Amino acid sequence: MKKCIISQWINNEAILKKQVEELAANDKMAILKLKGENVLCSNQLEESHPAFLFLAKGKLSFKVNGDYIEIHAPAHIDFILIHPWSNMKTSKDFEGYFIMTEQSFFVRTSESIRSKFVGLIYQYAHRPFVSLNEQAVQRVHLFIDMLTNIITQPEYHFRYEAMENMLRMFQLEVWNTVFSLYKNETTDEQHLWSDILSHFLHLVRTNCRFHHDVKWYANQLCVSSDALSAKARRMYEKSASQIIDEYLLIGAKAYLQNPAHSIQNVAELLSFSDQAAFCKFFKRCCGISPSEFKKGKQ
Repeated sequence: MKKCIISQWINNEAILKKQVEELAANDKMAILKLKGENVLCSNQLEESHPAFLFLAKGKLSFKVNGDYIEIHAPAHIDFILIHPWSNMKTSKDFEGYFIMTEQSFFVRTSESIRSKFVGLIYQYAHRPFVSLNEQAVQRVHLFIDMLTNIITQPEYHFRYEAMENMLRMFQLEVWNTVFSLYKNETTDEQHLWSDILSHFLHLVRTNCRFHHDVKWYANQLCVSSDALSAKARRMYEKSASQIIDEYLLIGAKAYLQNPAHSIQNVAELLSFSDQAAFCKFFKRCCGISPSEFKKGKQ
């Protein structure tokens, strides 16, 4: 997990200048203390394990979805990558705690509390940062200290269970602040889901070659797979899975019509586990095999 943080997020010069201190790391989570100017990489990948930053001192600036954002301490930032983040800069007096968790561990930790704030998740995901008051700062410091202590004790028999509980409490602390921020705002659910579904279609068009599972799209949109499928069926009279398959099939047919692409090649281009899996998918959707389709187009 530590290697993942350093390779994706940390500026190499900051490591050489000793601006990065490892507080704790294992296969589920890593906590780094960062300080000083431009410690984070300027341009960020579009995909990552769940990552967030407790901004304790100074400021962080970045560009996301065309907007230039500047955040002053104390604050919490969730690096929710619905849109790529770029031009990230930290000030000279910056000090923060960067935490990254393994994807499945984070999802498992969040499942039991997700329903408490599901109505705000998508809204928050577009501006995933909040200022923290003095009481919240004290509690966040406590949670980080306790997580660090638990991770660095390999003999702790219930280490992962304790980590889950502490991370859950950390999330609830953040969402308590988010609720206070949005408590006077009302969201038109129909308008919100129309926005979510539009973004879902965009994600499918641009990612169906690589991701075939509804859960991946639901995670990007910060909604549950069941809710996404139900809303898609209501709006388009098709489930989310059917929509993914339709776009995937369009790509498959386009590739198969090109004589330069073998069926094996097409299976690889569309990220199927093997040729047999692709053939099974194609026949289920079309009623004929890829080879029969290819012959018919020659």
